[in-house]
Amino acid sequence: MNEDERFSVLTMFQTLKAKTSRLLDPVVQSEGITILQTCVLFHLYQQDAAVGDISDLAVIDQANASSLCKKMEREGYLTRTRSCPDRRVVILSLTPKGRGAVERIQKLLDRYLDLLNALPSDAKEELVRGYLAANQMLDYLFEQTKGE
Repeated sequence: MNEDERFSVLTMFQTLKAKTSRLLDPVVQSEGITILQTCVLFHLYQQDAAVGDISDLAVIDQANASSLCKKMEREGYLTRTRSCPDRRVVILSLTPKGRGAVERIQKLLDRYLDLLNALPSDAKEELVRGYLAANQMLDYLFEQTKGE
């Protein structure tokens, strides 16, 4: 890999991250939370989950996921309870405040969905293929660099 290719890969990752933040930060900040916290809330809106599930979802280690969830509990977005069969497992559930935040954010995100749905079918398919390819590339890089 030459110097231009290294720069290009770094630029690609940074551009995607920056543009995603620029688009989504104002939406989630309307609730005083981060994109990561929003992802947790959206997951819990669908179903209760263990902290380990959140760790996998957020692609962070379990200790950081636990800290994140404790903070969100202190802020009133979720509750943490110990599982009856295995007291080591902490189950997360949304509070009414968390559910309300998800519903308000979803209304704001609906504008983006409307814009995406207005695209021609072939453009939407290309976007999905691009996302799947980028996700596959990142999974590959994670797998190849484990433990480094």
